[in-house]
Amino acid sequence: MSTYLVPVDFSKTADHAAKYAARLSFAMTNSKIILLNAYYVSEYESILPTPDLIVTTDVHIADEITRRLEALEKLKVKMLEINPKAEIDVYLTRETILRSIIERVNREEIELIIIGSNGKKAKDESDIGSNAIKISKSSPVPVLVVPPKADYQSIRKAILACDFKKVKEVIPMHALKNILSKHALELLVLNINSGDVIDLKEEHFLHEMLKDFSPAYHYADHPDAIKGIVKFAKNEEAQLIIALPKKYSFFESLLHESVSQKLTIKSHVPVLLLKD
Repeated sequence: MSTYLVPVDFSKTADHAAKYAARLSFAMTNSKIILLNAYYVSEYESILPTPDLIVTTDVHIADEITRRLEALEKLKVKMLEINPKAEIDVYLTRETILRSIIERVNREEIELIIIGSNGKKAKDESDIGSNAIKISKSSPVPVLVVPPKADYQSIRKAILACDFKKVKEVIPMHALKNILSKHALELLVLNINSGDVIDLKEEHFLHEMLKDFSPAYHYADHPDAIKGIVKFAKNEEAQLIIALPKKYSFFESLLHESVSQKLTIKSHVPVLLLKD
């Protein structure tokens, strides 16, 4: 069974990611979705009043837990409207979102974490969207980041963005094979040349590593690597961009506010962050 973990905070960003997960589960047989909401109250909050002079009492906490559980059930109903046969579990934890995600992943076999990325107009809307990078860095399993305009499409073509540097150390082959073995998709490997000379030895290593998947190799010149990748994905009508974030520089820039228009606003393509 494929299990998808979807952290939610009841924002439009998170709801969109949850609905995307429901459509994905409809396309994938024998799958389960876990909706996770984290309600963490620090010691500081339980002692001192808020700016509105409200003290977080036990009664307040109990009321908030009830409200959140009801919101989780409402979201579950919306997802079942998309996929009536979906198996959906809801969980409310009292830890921080990051700790909650890691604990859930350690407790059961999660195949994929699905989160929404905030768009430019909603950059402060979702705490989860704002912490996409932190979640991705800490997650031991792949993370799929869904931009606001990304509607679910059957994955037929994926772009693997790679700079052909230290490919043996950078490419998470186990995770990549796991994804590609479950989807009959066309793989396009893209190198964006930002002025660096391609290392032919590294290029050969890459061809050997990926030969079982019969990918097509493409080379493009673009001063802005992210714009180049997004443009290529759009021209090729790809349904997915696969990022290899060994050092996270590429993924961080993808979701950084200053370049939000480059992917999370203009792109309709989700980004899969792979890790071994």
